[in-house]
Amino acid sequence: MKQNLLMFLIVFLCLPGLVNAQDRQVTGRVTSASDGTPIPGVSVSLVGSTTASQTDTEGNYTISVALDGSLRFSFVGYQAQTVKIGGRSTVNVSLVPGDETIEEVLVTAQGIVREKKSIGYATQNIGGEDLVQKSETNVLNSLQGKVAGVSIGSSSGQPGASTNINIRGITSFGGNNQPLIVVDGIIFSNDTDNTQNTLFGSQSTNRLNDIPPDNIESINILKGPAASALYGSRASAGVLMITTKSGKGLGGKTEVTLNSSMNFQDVAYLPKFQTQYGQGSQNIYNNQSTLSWGPKFGTMEEVIQGGTGLTVPYRAYPNNITDFYNTGVFHQNSLNLAGGDENTNFAAGLSSTIQKGIVPNSNFNRHTANVGGNRKLENGINISGTLTYAKTNQRGSTMGNGGSAFGQITRIPISYDLIGTPILNAAGERQYFLPTQNSPLWSVENEFFTSEVDRAFGNLVIGYDFNDWLSASYRVTADTYFDQRTQVQRRGAARAPLGTIDEESRFRSELNGDLMITAKKENLFLDGLNANLLLGQNINSRSFKATGVAASSLAIGGFDNVMNASVFTGSYENRTLRRLIGHYAQLGLEYKDYLFLELTGRADKSSTLPSQNNTYFYPSASLSFVPTSAFENIQNGILSYWKIRANIAKVGHDADPYLLYSVYNTAAYGNNTANIVFPLNIGGSSITGFQIGSRIGNPELKPEFVRSFEVGTQIGLFNNRIDLDFTYFSTRSSSQIFNVSVSNASGFDNKTSNIGEMTNKGFEILLGGYPIRNDNFRWHTNLNFTRIRNNVVAIFGDKPVGGSEVTSTVIPAINSFIGIAPSIAEGFPYGVVVGAQHARNDNGEFLINPNTGGFAPAIGNRVISNPQKDFTLGFSNTFSYKGVSLMALIDIQQGGQLFSFGQVDMRTGGMIDITATDREQPRILPGVIEVRNDNGEVTGY
Repeated sequence: MKQNLLMFLIVFLCLPGLVNAQDRQVTGRVTSASDGTPIPGVSVSLVGSTTASQTDTEGNYTISVALDGSLRFSFVGYQAQTVKIGGRSTVNVSLVPGDETIEEVLVTAQGIVREKKSIGYATQNIGGEDLVQKSETNVLNSLQGKVAGVSIGSSSGQPGASTNINIRGITSFGGNNQPLIVVDGIIFSNDTDNTQNTLFGSQSTNRLNDIPPDNIESINILKGPAASALYGSRASAGVLMITTKSGKGLGGKTEVTLNSSMNFQDVAYLPKFQTQYGQGSQNIYNNQSTLSWGPKFGTMEEVIQGGTGLTVPYRAYPNNITDFYNTGVFHQNSLNLAGGDENTNFAAGLSSTIQKGIVPNSNFNRHTANVGGNRKLENGINISGTLTYAKTNQRGSTMGNGGSAFGQITRIPISYDLIGTPILNAAGERQYFLPTQNSPLWSVENEFFTSEVDRAFGNLVIGYDFNDWLSASYRVTADTYFDQRTQVQRRGAARAPLGTIDEESRFRSELNGDLMITAKKENLFLDGLNANLLLGQNINSRSFKATGVAASSLAIGGFDNVMNASVFTGSYENRTLRRLIGHYAQLGLEYKDYLFLELTGRADKSSTLPSQNNTYFYPSASLSFVPTSAFENIQNGILSYWKIRANIAKVGHDADPYLLYSVYNTAAYGNNTANIVFPLNIGGSSITGFQIGSRIGNPELKPEFVRSFEVGTQIGLFNNRIDLDFTYFSTRSSSQIFNVSVSNASGFDNKTSNIGEMTNKGFEILLGGYPIRNDNFRWHTNLNFTRIRNNVVAIFGDKPVGGSEVTSTVIPAINSFIGIAPSIAEGFPYGVVVGAQHARNDNGEFLINPNTGGFAPAIGNRVISNPQKDFTLGFSNTFSYKGVSLMALIDIQQGGQLFSFGQVDMRTGGMIDITATDREQPRILPGVIEVRNDNGEVTGY
């Protein structure tokens, strides 16, 4: 087998054509087939390369090409054409009006440009103009409702808060489930680096927020493992291919673009609050109660207000929460300069984003500068590169249960005037109706998180065309940033009455080097059989360092510096370093422009796995068949285009660093209320302390694997005015790298193991078209529909444990309250909430305790909330008239359950409207009482 493969490569690379082909200029004119008028702005590209140009105002173009190449012409509103040059120096083309999306060119894995019809897997491309229509500071939020199979959610409404993205469901129990981000060939960190307790901490931003959306030319989403396998381990959850704006295709012109926008934000939805009852409980007024079960309004004229001691009217303030929030505003401005042609081009830009959030005293600012260019030398060498610097500043309030502003905002009695009551008294001391807490208005001023990030990323690519069929390139990319963080709780904070301050510094860096050799041959062995071969090697190095110090007992109010503290409660330093070497290959075969086969394979060697298991191979295969190109007689006035595709793939995923052995950690004792962390400073002496970690390492660890299967079809109707795309997919994740609980008698809490199995199955539908299209007015509509069924097949092996209770484990790295935890449960979707549930009979009726008249005792370890959506649907319409566009988007996420502590607070506190309905009437609990015989058997209800 090896000899046959070697012989094939030798024959492939040694076929006739070794004489270097001299590139030369080809010119031409592009006109409309309907009326013969010239078409400006048509994209003219050399198939199989990155060489491109654009027609001028008279429809003329010039491009440097090889003698036997093919040119592709595409423009919005016209059907794309691919024309062989055939030795000509002038190539004129007439484009037929139609939908250009069927034949569009896409950037795929490793930056390979391919025609969409040749791709055997599902992708979706979003243009830069579609991103800026929904103005957002975070580019991920701009994708909401526009992409099938993609789930996007923000962690909070504060400016700069992180946004999570998943493609086709969760594939790993404990690993990273977000797609790989690639920006202009640069592997781009999208980490949040959140190490705080998620119940009480703050929300830092995801690092993709360092890129302004208005600097993006397009985003191509590679959805399945077959589409992304060439990128290796981290692409098992898909890839976002981001291409920024450049000077290519300007036809030698220089273009200056200025964009400016101002946007406003308000809280979208709030519950309806009751206005009948005030502070207290059991109809008795209590000015230190967080409840609104007190006397009815109208029964008392005035009351003594808690905290201030003032006599105030006893009335409802239903707008407390509404008035707490501001109208947010953000300004985005950018200036871009670009010019050149396909051989020499450049781009430079400046961008600024200034955002004031809906939460008082919250903001996010981002400033970027970028420069890049490309030069094709006469000796066949191509040089290109980009460099971007970004600086971001973020400030947000601490969050979570209890003493934060958001922990209190849902616990304010209806009769307390939050906005009208000063947060300080005449002596400058805090005042609030609840002595152990603070007004949310005080908290957002004095309990906060700040982050200041300096980031630089760029690439350098050097390529050489040996001849018209063989080329090589080497690409070096780098991405690095420093993040200076501070979390402050000033004196008087409910969680830290003496005040605390945490200073943290984080550094993350990634370097990549890719050697790629490409070869292509037309009419290989058979007339009409064309082949493309890619051989590549990747060297990857990732380093991370975090240092920090925590201090308490602040001496001077408002002086937010660790030197202001009298007690240092802890310090730390963490470092990680990981490396990976990958070798990959891709063979693409095309037969007469209607049958396409692509085979890929990659072998990775990872430093995070044991030597006996650190090298793993994964392949993929995809097939695309275009019947309308194979059988021209099936095309008619209804059916314009038909493509069928299928693929199968397997992708490996390595481990996080340092999981092979048990390691020592800094010693600590206590909990989130009181704790001691080494090193300690006692009597002027520093005492260090370490203890063995609670995890047992695994020197036999193996990589995770994700296997996938996908089939789909794309149909163009009525001269491609309507485009329908359907995809069915199935993925299976196995050998999950996960920490399994062990008996505490062992001296440890858990052990790293390869366990479990999880599946995702679903389908996607894309429907788009032009209901109306003429010279002046266009109406484009697009609908996407997704349904995904995630299922945890097994946790502790390859088969379910079974039994009446739920076999589950808490999702790692997520803090939760005891008894209510996001979990991984067998037979359920990933992320269900497991807790105590009211007892029910077989008919689903609640059981009543005959002794108390209340509900029977709850039963633990039950699934009480399932977050899996029934389906998601996005529906957009764009209306364009003489260069002016209006876009409307509807984003529907149907189904799914959540457990809301805010609703728990407001319901138990008697704040929302339903708690006032017939409040003074008697209640009969819905349920039944079991009737049992002498043997304890249930005989009836």
